[in-house]
Amino acid sequence: MRWLIDGYNVLIGNDLGWDEPARSRFGSKVAGYFSGKQVEVTIVYDSRNSPVIQRRPLSPVCAEIYAADADCYLIESVERSDHPRAIFLVTDDREVLNAVRHRRPRRIPTVEFLNLLQRPSRPPGEEEKPERDTPANIERYLNIFSGE
Repeated sequence: MRWLIDGYNVLIGNDLGWDEPARSRFGSKVAGYFSGKQVEVTIVYDSRNSPVIQRRPLSPVCAEIYAADADCYLIESVERSDHPRAIFLVTDDREVLNAVRHRRPRRIPTVEFLNLLQRPSRPPGEEEKPERDTPANIERYLNIFSGE
């Protein structure tokens, strides 16, 4: 499962700032949320200073990408994917969404994504399994199946 996050679209679109401290807070929150999960997460930002794509790892599963044109990077990433339905695209940018609509990535609105980061739950697509049954559940199962 792959997550592509339109960084400035999330930050600026939700009045969270755009400077280095805002990006750092956001990157830490995203990296922490996805820590230990079997995903690849990329936060993409515009970098008008350099035509070269710069990558900065935030964790083993999360990285920031600074590209000359973040929208083009997002679109090309979806277009090049062999499994675009396995991509969660976090953006509210209509041009990006319209450009990749035919590839049908899973779109997550930025507000919904920010709400997701507030919960200690798993990302969509991953089922949560209990570590073990509780004594109450064991008792319930015994009552249900004892008649068989």
